[in-house]
Amino acid sequence: MESGQSMPGFDGTQVVANRAYNAAATSSRPVRLTGYILRGVVILLTFISAIVIGSAKEDVTYIVQNDNSIGTSSFHVLIKSTYSAAYVYFIVANVLVFFYTLISLVISLANRSGSSIMQLPLNIADILMVVLLFSSNGAAIAIDIVAEHGQSHFGWAKFCDDFYKFCSRITASIVLSMIASLAYTILIILTMIGLHKKSQ
Repeated sequence: MESGQSMPGFDGTQVVANRAYNAAATSSRPVRLTGYILRGVVILLTFISAIVIGSAKEDVTYIVQNDNSIGTSSFHVLIKSTYSAAYVYFIVANVLVFFYTLISLVISLANRSGSSIMQLPLNIADILMVVLLFSSNGAAIAIDIVAEHGQSHFGWAKFCDDFYKFCSRITASIVLSMIASLAYTILIILTMIGLHKKSQ
């Protein structure tokens, strides 16, 4: 009788533990799914952003009235995103984030069990990618502001009035990359929340 009474108690403890484990696993599934979606969003946005700004260029023809004659002369001005070091940095950063996020998504899908061996390096790399994105966005925004408004203190004239298509592509690319940065930030916050729940 005593052994019969002790066994249900032991089994009951096991059932409670199993239920707690299943509840934790169930609650982490939406977080993992959200993480997969966010990584997919980052992959798409950084790819489009790099393509848009990498191919941004515009050729403008200026017609000038000659002072000493009735005729006119013309000259062409070609502008490309690769002429700016800040834009090149922006392109490289988005390409790096694109490839890293693609690889990390594959690793995350393969590591559905949530092994801590792979989780910690991914978390650190995610933070580095966010820093890289925000820094490259800041550099590109600084040049974009000068292009839009100029900088009279340094004698830099604005040129977006003449190169409207070029500046529009640059601005669109920066917006896409900023959204990717915010998506990565949300991903890191969700990861921190998940780690906090696991520690409890």
